[in-house]
Amino acid sequence: MDAFDEDAKAYYLCDLGTSLSARFEQLGDLSDLEKAIAVQQEAVDLTDDDHPEKAGYLSHLGLSFQRRFGQLGDLSDIDQAIVVLQQAVNLDSDAYDNMANWLHNLGVSYNNRFRRLAELSDVEEAINVLQQAVNLSPEDSTTKAVCLNSLGNSFAHRFGQLGEISDIDNAIDAMEQAANLVPPSVNRAIACKNLSSLGNCLQIRFERLRELNDIDKAIMVHQQVIDLTPDGHPAKVGHISNLGVDFSTRFLHLGKLSDIDKAIALHQQAINLIPNGHYAFKFQHLQNIGIAFLNRFEQLGDVNDIDNSIKVMQQAINLVPDGHPGKASSLNTLGESFHIRFQSLHDLSDINNAVMRLQQAVTLTPDGHADKGLYLYTLGLGFQTRFEQLSEVESLASAINAYSQAAENASSSPLIRYSAALDWAVLCSANGTPSSALEAYHMVLEMIPQRVWLGQTVSHRYKELSNIGNVVNAAAAMAISAGNLALALEWLEEGRGIVWGQILQLQTPLDDLWAKYPDLARNLQKVSIALQTAGTSTIRPSLQNIDLERPQLTAEQEGQTHRALAAEHRMLLEQIRSLDGFENFLQPKKVSQLVDASTDGPVVIINVHASRCDALVLHCYNPLEPILHVPLQEFSVEQAERLYKQLNVILRGPSTSDNRKLMIAAIDTQTPGELFQSILGSLWSCVVQPIMLKINGPVTSGLGDCMPHITWCATGPLAFLPLHAAGIYGTEEQMKISDSVVSSYSPTLNNLLRPPPTYMENSPKVLIVSQPNTPGQHPLYGTLTEAVVIMKHTSAENTIHLNASQATVTKVLDEMNQNEWIHLACHGIQNTHDSLRSAFALHDGHLELQSLMRTSLKNAQLAFLSACQTATGDENLPEEAVHLAAGMLAAGFPSVVATMWSIEDKDAPIVAEAFYSSLLRNMGNSEGNNERLRVAYALHKAVKQLCEKVGEKNFVKWVPYVHFGL
Repeated sequence: MDAFDEDAKAYYLCDLGTSLSARFEQLGDLSDLEKAIAVQQEAVDLTDDDHPEKAGYLSHLGLSFQRRFGQLGDLSDIDQAIVVLQQAVNLDSDAYDNMANWLHNLGVSYNNRFRRLAELSDVEEAINVLQQAVNLSPEDSTTKAVCLNSLGNSFAHRFGQLGEISDIDNAIDAMEQAANLVPPSVNRAIACKNLSSLGNCLQIRFERLRELNDIDKAIMVHQQVIDLTPDGHPAKVGHISNLGVDFSTRFLHLGKLSDIDKAIALHQQAINLIPNGHYAFKFQHLQNIGIAFLNRFEQLGDVNDIDNSIKVMQQAINLVPDGHPGKASSLNTLGESFHIRFQSLHDLSDINNAVMRLQQAVTLTPDGHADKGLYLYTLGLGFQTRFEQLSEVESLASAINAYSQAAENASSSPLIRYSAALDWAVLCSANGTPSSALEAYHMVLEMIPQRVWLGQTVSHRYKELSNIGNVVNAAAAMAISAGNLALALEWLEEGRGIVWGQILQLQTPLDDLWAKYPDLARNLQKVSIALQTAGTSTIRPSLQNIDLERPQLTAEQEGQTHRALAAEHRMLLEQIRSLDGFENFLQPKKVSQLVDASTDGPVVIINVHASRCDALVLHCYNPLEPILHVPLQEFSVEQAERLYKQLNVILRGPSTSDNRKLMIAAIDTQTPGELFQSILGSLWSCVVQPIMLKINGPVTSGLGDCMPHITWCATGPLAFLPLHAAGIYGTEEQMKISDSVVSSYSPTLNNLLRPPPTYMENSPKVLIVSQPNTPGQHPLYGTLTEAVVIMKHTSAENTIHLNASQATVTKVLDEMNQNEWIHLACHGIQNTHDSLRSAFALHDGHLELQSLMRTSLKNAQLAFLSACQTATGDENLPEEAVHLAAGMLAAGFPSVVATMWSIEDKDAPIVAEAFYSSLLRNMGNSEGNNERLRVAYALHKAVKQLCEKVGEKNFVKWVPYVHFGL
């Protein structure tokens, strides 16, 4: 045969192979694919390397090997695909015009091998090769769109492995570019593929960030793809199934039954459309519907659903060999289904089957795979259930081992690692292995900042914290039980006030860093300022078409910028901590550093947990033992909750009061005063008195001649109760804490470590805001009286009074920057639905808590919040102090006076008069020469005067006034 005949034969053989491969795609007959590979290999063998068509023949052959790998899972096929596709790229010929295509095919093969072996080098090479393909593609071409889509998939794969948010953001960015390059009017098939991939990545990002807009947009995009795809098109099955996955995912987040019903219906529709013989294709859809049946069973408890889940998952597993990349996932789901059916029907064979399947899933999954941690975690759950049923020591050990491996698996998502560590800790705590429990809780604390991530909005971080609950209290209780008081205190500090701690960290002075490494200090300061603003952004993304709506793109870009800033902040911290002398830079503080918070008197941290309640008293009296432990044996979580409910009964009324008057509830068996007296008596007997008995004497003796000072840091429901007013009232031998100590509160110890206010000998600059007639609110005539009495004590040249219409949101924020003291006499609103919208009601709108979070004041000294509920907080986040007083602390005021509930309009001027009279009269000459505590002592005297005027048993009037900070 001459050269011309060989060239012609090679051409026709390759063309035949392409047709056979296409028929395989349509009908699923594996023999067509086998024949395609054979004839394409012959075409390659007949063609010299310098022939212009050789690269194309190699590329077609490589694609066929790819397809067979997808069908059979034989590693040799994907290895061979990479070899021949690399040969196509390496050929130096006129085929260079198609180099973007050859590179694209090679990159996809690396992606496919990565999905099987989880070798990071494969996905790194895929990204490298596909980026080259994008760069070589003509602008505004379908080729560029196809390459961008595959590049996006590579970023998504690497995100699954490493969990770097920038990767999934890059994936979505690439896919949006692809979608915008090729709209349906240009090429419907490619447009559908790009949009489908975009929807998949949005769904993936939702599972990590839990931003509802992502899953809503994924549903919208996947529905659009289905509408664009004609019936009978082979890709429609996958599109329908993708939409089903979206609805399943949203169901797990919102719990709407209609979502899971839609998911199951869509998956069943997809399965019904699969042609006979497409086993690998059917496998995936059986897996999807099996998961959906499992999810619906957990919601409704219908045994038919869990039986169907087990049935279809078993069918799916039987369709593919062990080497198939999805088999481990199906085994894991099947194991979960057996486990959950056991919990419902208690058939021992189910839990044994569960453990067997879950072990198989772990065995089939290589180390380093992104899902290995998930499979280990579900295996741990299975072993734990078997231990609880059979009391097998081996099962307990196996559960602990699986949990610990899952928690330590760096490739897993923060949620999986956190969940595994928590279950590990709880299991060890309940079964008498404290050392292992402490190790597990250490991992829990380590994972919380990754769940409550700086790269997300403050609102989202608070949602995550509400799901976390009281795990920090459990960890501290375990450490106390183990006798490690220092660790307990450090954990309580690290795990409370997390969001405020993040904000304070962004505001931390960098003096030492500026002195030695000014460039790093400059970069960190720049990123920190940007992050503080980004975290409280109120932009809400649009759900309109991604091609047309600019607001959606703006919101997407803003979110990506925020996450990129968080990643840069983390990298800067890692770089700084690698430098000599900066190893502990902005790390959680140890007791040796935290003890300085007790400079002005002991700080009492009270941990409330179901297992035990304790007070840890931090003090400076004995450096060798800076923590005193006070077991609160007569107190419990249940009692704290009961007292909190009783207080709410007394204060029952609208959450956003129309005025500063109280709405006192009628109580059948007791008057409000009697119930309040009972609450304060219980707090004294069970909490405060045991603490005072322990610290009276040595710890308080070093405070000079003045009344001792205590700062309270309470947890759980106790954080909402008035410890500063605890006492036995109404008897001849009254015992009240306010008679023996001056009380302050602080959300965290770190707040007490900030530089104290620098009070000037001359009169400070004072801003007074009064709102006697706020539009839309009930009049507060007492606010004007309040302003007048304050101005009697301040100098006219250093006082600014913004009254009524003068007090706009912008003007008040501007003046806060110019003045050292601020007094706000207005309506305060505690928003029970969205705590970040809690606000001061000013003339033209609300000065909200989230706005305060964006504020950093350099000259601030004192904020007096003479408004309702400025220290009330969110009962769902007791450890976070989500209230206006904490917002003022974060804005830079080291000392804040606030109210725990509504105050009477006529009482506020009395407190203000006494407070400022005492504070300014003793300028530079405060009680006991403790300049730092002037505000606390002045408020103590002012509240005492109010108490004398209104009557001691009129608790609701004088108890709400509290001091925060220094």
